[in-house]
Amino acid sequence: YITNNLSMQGELKLSQRLLLALFLSILSVSLQFDGDDFENADVEDVNTSGCDAGHVPNADTTCQGCYQGLYADLSIQQCLECPLNTYSDKDANVKCTKCPGDKKTIQQGSTSADKCVDVCEIPATMNSYYEKVATNELLEANQRVVAGEQIILQCIDNDHRVVKTEFSHLIVRCTATFKTITLPNTCVNDNEPGEVNRSGMICYDSCYKETSGGKTRFVKLVGGGTVIVESCPLVECKANEDECVSVSYTDTFRDMERVHFSCQQSALFDTEICKSSGATEEEVEGCEVQRCSTERCNDPELVTTTSSSRKVSATLLLAVSCTLINLMWS
Repeated sequence: YITNNLSMQGELKLSQRLLLALFLSILSVSLQFDGDDFENADVEDVNTSGCDAGHVPNADTTCQGCYQGLYADLSIQQCLECPLNTYSDKDANVKCTKCPGDKKTIQQGSTSADKCVDVCEIPATMNSYYEKVATNELLEANQRVVAGEQIILQCIDNDHRVVKTEFSHLIVRCTATFKTITLPNTCVNDNEPGEVNRSGMICYDSCYKETSGGKTRFVKLVGGGTVIVESCPLVECKANEDECVSVSYTDTFRDMERVHFSCQQSALFDTEICKSSGATEEEVEGCEVQRCSTERCNDPELVTTTSSSRKVSATLLLAVSCTLINLMWS
């Protein structure tokens, strides 16, 4: 009995020693690999294929360098396109460079810092779509184009056919703030559902010609905001509007000359038209209203600003005065 008991004790001590040795072995291995070592384990595995930085292994054990516009993602061992607003201008990249400042890229996979530009994002609209003027490329909602590029608004019906409205084929210049303009229903008039009675009068409408510092631009009123356009659009006036009108005044706040083009009712007074065109009480005093009742008669190319017309009048008055004085003394 004693002999058997001693034998059992010996076997127990041997098992304990084996367990202790196994524990120490596991502890030794864990101490050799800290967090950083595990983090680099994938890199070690990739590098065993013999590939340099910025390269990924092919199926045949050769290495493929990641070209410009791409970077090496070692976690999946593939070359991927640089994300938006980044670029890579060299081969064999392990990461992409962020665009400077507030610049952005138009698409993924940009190959140089020159691709970092001011961009315009196309807004999502109902019953309409945008396309590029230069290429007629259809632009999707949220798609990016270079700020300053010309785009066209096309209004469409429920069958996606282009329809003619006052906003049809409106050419605008895309700006960095273009998407912030409220344009959810540009091609649909929420205030006048259904068919709108028209007078048959065709006028330039809802547009400003602004002149400052010798430079001139056209601005269109759209959906509660404004967009820069290449020229004022022609529209068919409403049934109660029987005149084409151009209103000239000096915007004292912005220090610029403005001419507003619109369809108007002939029964309205000049002061009413001036105020509806955006002139303040102070600016109304120098406001000039030109009315006409023939098609397209308020042509923006033929209308002069308030300041230029005043200069012409002053010059003419001076010339007449000098002529009279010469006649009196001769």
